[in-house]
Amino acid sequence: MSARRSAMLLSAVALAAALAAPAAARAQDEAGTDAGDADQGAPAGAQAAMRSATGAPMAVPADFGGSLQVVRAPAGTAGAAAAAGGGPEIFPDARRVWMSVRDTDPVPIEAARRGGRWLCSGGGCAAQTGDPGQSPIGDQMLRSIKLQTPTLPLPLTVWGRTTEDGQRLLDFDPVLLGRRSYRHVCAYPPIADVARPAAGAPVAQPPSGAPAAPSPERVDACRDGRPEPPPPDAGELTLGLQWPKQSEMADFHYLAIVDGCGNARVQPFQRTFTVPVLEVASGGCGRPDGKVLRVFPGGGWLRVTAFNLHAPAAGNVVNATYRVTIPPLENLVESNPARLLFPDPLAEDLKVDCGPTPVAPRAAPGGAPPWLAAPPASAPPGASPGGPAPPRGALVQPRSAAGARGPQGAPPPPAALPPRSPRRAPDVDPHRPGPQPLAHGAVVISPAPLRLGNCRIRLTGQTKHRLVAPLALHVSLTRTDQLRGGAPIELLRDGTWIVTPSNAEFPIPPLAEDFDGDARLRLAVYSDPLSPQGKVVLVSDAGRVASSLRSNEPGDPERARRLVGSVAIHSVPLCGEDNFETLDGAGSCFRAYLTVPAMLATLQITRAPWVEKPLVTRSVLSAVGVALAIDRYDPVERRAFPVAAQLGGFVQTLGEGRVGLLGYVGVAPTVPILGSGGNTTSFGFLAGLGLEYITNEAGPDEGLKPAAFVSAVVQVGQAAPQASSSRSASFGTYAGE
Repeated sequence: MSARRSAMLLSAVALAAALAAPAAARAQDEAGTDAGDADQGAPAGAQAAMRSATGAPMAVPADFGGSLQVVRAPAGTAGAAAAAGGGPEIFPDARRVWMSVRDTDPVPIEAARRGGRWLCSGGGCAAQTGDPGQSPIGDQMLRSIKLQTPTLPLPLTVWGRTTEDGQRLLDFDPVLLGRRSYRHVCAYPPIADVARPAAGAPVAQPPSGAPAAPSPERVDACRDGRPEPPPPDAGELTLGLQWPKQSEMADFHYLAIVDGCGNARVQPFQRTFTVPVLEVASGGCGRPDGKVLRVFPGGGWLRVTAFNLHAPAAGNVVNATYRVTIPPLENLVESNPARLLFPDPLAEDLKVDCGPTPVAPRAAPGGAPPWLAAPPASAPPGASPGGPAPPRGALVQPRSAAGARGPQGAPPPPAALPPRSPRRAPDVDPHRPGPQPLAHGAVVISPAPLRLGNCRIRLTGQTKHRLVAPLALHVSLTRTDQLRGGAPIELLRDGTWIVTPSNAEFPIPPLAEDFDGDARLRLAVYSDPLSPQGKVVLVSDAGRVASSLRSNEPGDPERARRLVGSVAIHSVPLCGEDNFETLDGAGSCFRAYLTVPAMLATLQITRAPWVEKPLVTRSVLSAVGVALAIDRYDPVERRAFPVAAQLGGFVQTLGEGRVGLLGYVGVAPTVPILGSGGNTTSFGFLAGLGLEYITNEAGPDEGLKPAAFVSAVVQVGQAAPQASSSRSASFGTYAGE
């Protein structure tokens, strides 16, 4: 009985085991089938996008639609390949362009460009080509084009504003600005392609003693030099770009921006980034150097590549390239094109001048025409470049097309060109004042040139030669020492000044109304960016008038004006014959004038002390005369020196029938009264020495006697300055610059 129970128990256990084994196997098979179906059902691109370089799933899949090219590594690649050679380049045409690397280590990038070890150096990567034409996704990467100069506190947007139709317009054309120098930037030259042996062919060994080929792994860091300080008119164009949002989470490490001229710039990857570029105003690309990217007034394109070196970015993606269209930087199609930007005039560029217009020197009759004159940098035959220059006026023979000498080596005959007389230098006195800048200072101008219209404003400097379009300025001349309706008096009816390279002078019209010989004026020059007659905008005005220039409703031109330069003018009679002085050189003058002294009280000695006893004569309101007075006068301050020298005479009544005729030389400390300027009416004292002839009606004449006197006097006169005692003053007409 026990044996039977044991046999039945063992049979039940065996049956249970036999039934459980297929179920477990079937469960394992179903689980494996579900996992395989899930892997096979998911797209390969989604699987790659769902895993990062470390295999962790990504929150947002990366999409590279619209790209020009995508390079993918073999599946499962986690590091650099072990063997070098045969792989695609780190970015398109990497070996054909010059490359500069910014803000990161350039050594691994240049080593990979030379064929060193990186992710695709083993040859397992494949390049997938997209649409080679214009891509809307790539064009949307360009967000703005900005301009920066040393005088701009903030960058100025020249392209990037959106119209009502959704189009972006060019606000300003920067072609007239100077270019910033990029000579200090260090760049790697292109890598020459090395001929590789065919498959199965033996590798050629270098001859004994020959130097071995440089290893691509040995790269020196390229270091920049010292940058040149940019001049005030130098502009730097900057492109503002934004990487496409659908692929910004792909974990790229580097960005390479390549232009169409063979220049590349590599920098760390950022979603939004900027790139400096240089506008090539004329000609082609020129020689590539990798220092800066080139753009053109007619437009162009760039290629922007995001790439990695040692690990894929998204799944197996190594790099992705987009084509970006650069818009034209000039507008030759619209009826109202973008205005040209022009650098601000310096303080020394705007000048006021009241001298004669300088005349260009002319050659003497029989001299050579001007176009036969040798250029300044040329040297006479036989003179070394570093040797002494020929004497001024010496004949300089130009070199012929075949060289300095003829076919037989003989020098050209002396009669090959007509003799040229030396140029006559302009007759300019360096001690006289020249044109004065409108640097918010002060000058002194006599009334004559202002009344005759001989004064003018000039725009000088080298930048005006770039002015290929009219620049609108506004000139204001106001009288500030008198007011009309509580405001200064405007003396110019039309102050519009349109500046061109051939006409950069504004003549001040003759002044007659509301102007006299003793006035205070303010001459000011304003920019006029909203003037319809101007096609050029100064850099400092562009930022605040950009919206008005693009608006359908024009702004107020007067409110848009900005002060560029000014000068205070003291219009007074100047010393001597000069009509234009600096403020410092016009304050030291002598003047001579006639005055009528009336003695209020006199203390006088009329007897010679060595002949007889002195006789003191006291008289009140008993003498009147005339004298030539000389004093020192400041026409700007309208103030005379309080002591004047006099040479004159007067008639006086001495009492008891005596009358004296006194000639004297004296000094008169005076206090001016009854006006200012040329008015010399004054009250004070007069002291002098002289000779007096005394007659007597009641007795014999007393004759000629020496005399000394001190009188309290009132002097009445009117004077104008006549001569200058300053070292910088001179006589004769002012000769100009």
